[in-house]
Amino acid sequence: MQKQIKILGIASLALGVLSAIIWMLPYGLMLALPIGFLGMVISTIYVYLDTKYELNKKKITPGIIGIILSSIPIIVILIIIILSRFK
Repeated sequence: MQKQIKILGIASLALGVLSAIIWMLPYGLMLALPIGFLGMVISTIYVYLDTKYELNKKKITPGIIGIILSSIPIIVILIIIILSRFK
């Protein structure tokens, strides 16, 4: 079980980094959204399993970092929506 949880942590980090990089490309925001969503789901599963089995005693785990990186495209869209309302 510990090996699968470690694989989930690596996958959540990889998808988070991928979505954080892709949104900066031209027209990459629409591609980064599904990748970021998938990264958030995998990161949430990782955090749940890590908390359930108490494997990691650190405060900052790969799941938390993956959630933060995967949420960057969503935050960018929210900023765009808010800024467009003020114009």
